[in-house]
Amino acid sequence: MEQINAHKRWMTWALIGVQLVIVILAMALGFYGYRYYQQRQGELSLLRQAKEILVKHAIQEVPSEQELEYGMIQGMLATMNDPYTLFVPPAQHEILTNELTGEFGGIGARLERDTLSNWRLYPIPGSSAAEAGVEDGDLLLKVDDLEVSPQTDDVTLLAALRGPVGEPVTLQILRNDEALDFTIKRQSIDLPSVSFHLQPEDKRIGFIKLNRIAESSQDELDQAILALEAQGASALILDLRDNGGGLVEAGVDIVSLFLSEGEIIKRQYKDQEIQNFSVKKPGAHANIPLVVLINQNTASSAEIVAGALKNQGRATLIGVPTYGKTQIQFIFDLQDGSSVHITSGQWWIPGLTFPLSPDIEVSDPSNEAEILKLALKSLAGSLK
Repeated sequence: MEQINAHKRWMTWALIGVQLVIVILAMALGFYGYRYYQQRQGELSLLRQAKEILVKHAIQEVPSEQELEYGMIQGMLATMNDPYTLFVPPAQHEILTNELTGEFGGIGARLERDTLSNWRLYPIPGSSAAEAGVEDGDLLLKVDDLEVSPQTDDVTLLAALRGPVGEPVTLQILRNDEALDFTIKRQSIDLPSVSFHLQPEDKRIGFIKLNRIAESSQDELDQAILALEAQGASALILDLRDNGGGLVEAGVDIVSLFLSEGEIIKRQYKDQEIQNFSVKKPGAHANIPLVVLINQNTASSAEIVAGALKNQGRATLIGVPTYGKTQIQFIFDLQDGSSVHITSGQWWIPGLTFPLSPDIEVSDPSNEAEILKLALKSLAGSLK
């Protein structure tokens, strides 16, 4: 009997203990939940209040929720007073990503406006668009759910046409007053960052235009040099004018093609140690005579290329001072395909200041003939 009573007392105290724990947990959850709610309210209370006032009292049509949200993000980032910390909408972000990777998923057709500003398609022979039956001059009416009109801008249209390789896209076109629908599987399309040719005045000199610094640029540049050498080139003009840069590591890789040894750049991100980038092994084109053309729009990783080659005495720089962008941005994707670019680091080349000054400065950067004459003269003594 005594054992039964003891067991009952134990059960009673255990039940009381459980109830006390539940009460304490409830109080704690309530307290911290309220504090979190108050904190969240406090964080955005002014913003919500301003939005409510706008919606209630504005005489003009209030923008969509998405447009308002984009505006809020842009305003927040603008308080950093940094031109490189910015918000990029989905369409522009997709095209920028394509440029940095050097390829994209597309249908293989050129877009051109006609005299009425309508968008027309011109398929590349052998492309997915051509094989599907798209013909030159077909007037584009729709891309999936996007209605295409003369008011549709090129960025929005390109973003709609591009997408993951292998995924289908549906087009509606107008041909001979008949609307036709096509479902086309996107194919991998290269976005070259390099173009090249032999200089007509002296075919011992190759001319290479590097438009951007993308993941594929080092390989493209290497192949271009080999092709030019196969045609008889023994010296190079590398044109970095109007090259706004791209990927820092890709810029370092390009420099490595032309150097045998030495430091390229130093880099540091927020709260991290300084990183040193140096040549790991002699570059495949470390001995070819080289001139580099620069202008006021040569920026970012294009300045890494020009600056490192100048610093090692590897190339003569001709043109006008560069843009002077040594900050590095991290790109963070947002859930709707947009992105925020945040300045999170910087790079530098010891002994050099930016904007980068040329070795030979020109008085008129738009005088193409004069610039080429200077480049040819600079390389004349090294030609075979």
